[in-house]
Amino acid sequence: MINKSQVEDHRYIEEDEIDLRELWQTILKGKKIIVTITLVIVTLTLVYALKLPNEYKSTALLIPTADDSKLSSLAGLGGLAAMAGVRLGGGGSMTPDIAFNSLINNYDFMKNFVINNKIVEHYNDKNVDANYVFALGFRGVYDLFRADPASATDEDYNYDEEVFDLIEKLQKNFSVSSDKETGLIAVSYNDRDRAYAPKMVNLFLKDASAYLVQNNLRIIDEKLSYFYKELETTDGFELRQSLSTMISTILQDKVMMQSKVYYQCDVLAAPSEAYIKDKTKPKRGLILIVSFVTSIILGILLVFFLNFIRDEKIAS
Repeated sequence: MINKSQVEDHRYIEEDEIDLRELWQTILKGKKIIVTITLVIVTLTLVYALKLPNEYKSTALLIPTADDSKLSSLAGLGGLAAMAGVRLGGGGSMTPDIAFNSLINNYDFMKNFVINNKIVEHYNDKNVDANYVFALGFRGVYDLFRADPASATDEDYNYDEEVFDLIEKLQKNFSVSSDKETGLIAVSYNDRDRAYAPKMVNLFLKDASAYLVQNNLRIIDEKLSYFYKELETTDGFELRQSLSTMISTILQDKVMMQSKVYYQCDVLAAPSEAYIKDKTKPKRGLILIVSFVTSIILGILLVFFLNFIRDEKIAS
């Protein structure tokens, strides 16, 4: 014997099947619209993907050699941290990776870095894209949409604004990371010109190290001056011996700091030009897949929307 609930469940299933059939029929009726939208969007996406040059990463691997305990008590990096825009607690020590990251995010340092190394002039050079690499080695689409870089002769050209925009770009392209297990520090830069990327890493490490060492040496010299004065006015033998030991340690640290190529680091692997196939972006295949799926969804939604409008007109 069939009860009432079973009959209702059967009716609901039939209604669902009818609704699904109607939806599928609507999609089939609008397949031309869906195919057209898909072809248009995927074609435009393909043009966009072909227009994008490859981007390459160059990385320097550094071995930190700093003794944190000495730096905390002698180098006084708390003041340096404040200069670089980082607030430290406790001992006030700053590891090289934190120091480099701080300078990347420090506008004044980056402004001097960009101006002193004429980076604006490099990116505004008409031949800046001569070494760009494209999919299948075809750069015709890029050249078709290519715009000439800004020039100082343009009426609306603003150098300060150009520097500001470039600094934002550099801050995105630079990255500094530290491996917790090995302690190695990786300083990387992304660029469309795979030959310019390692040059940028070297320029940054050179300028950042000079800035950090200069500030650290100033702090050390202030400490030495203070300890020398104390040594001249102190009579106790043990205290004089302790001060002499501290001065000797500071002088050793000063010499060691000046002997490093980069700030408190030895070079494990210098930045090099990436292999032509070892690009970081763009992910053209992924871009096309996302575009294809999205275009189909948009096409289906448009078909349902047009069908809804048509039904509304018929009903009215």
